[in-house]
Amino acid sequence: MNLSVRALPAILAAVFLTGVSHVPAAAAQATCTPCNGYRYQVPGTTAVYLVIDGVRHHVPDERTYFNLWRTWDGVLPGGTNITVGDPLLSNSYLGQEDFWPYRVYLVGRSKRWIPSPAIFDQYAFDWAKIQHPENMPGAGPDIPGR
Repeated sequence: MNLSVRALPAILAAVFLTGVSHVPAAAAQATCTPCNGYRYQVPGTTAVYLVIDGVRHHVPDERTYFNLWRTWDGVLPGGTNITVGDPLLSNSYLGQEDFWPYRVYLVGRSKRWIPSPAIFDQYAFDWAKIQHPENMPGAGPDIPGR
């Protein structure tokens, strides 16, 4: 028994060094903060994901997609190694309140402030898509940059 416990780290190291991995895909997923703002599409599927807080969020439908972006340009293949979080709420949009004219939010389950034009541009959101609704949900955490 002691030999197997001592040998385990060496065996695991050998497995990873030779490129053999029996780790399930879900276990290999991780957050990716430097990926914030990127959109990914898994090759062979139509699903598009947006990375926020280092986690992929499914964009549930085309209407939601075009509430946020103008074109499909900038969607990258892959992203399967990034943990999947809750999907964006269908009909999520970019919103601005009249009494805070310089604050733009990603609005879904909550309104999440996009704290700077640089972060807005990292997400490649479309400035022309900003709406001015009468009511928005309560505030959530700010949208993080890379």
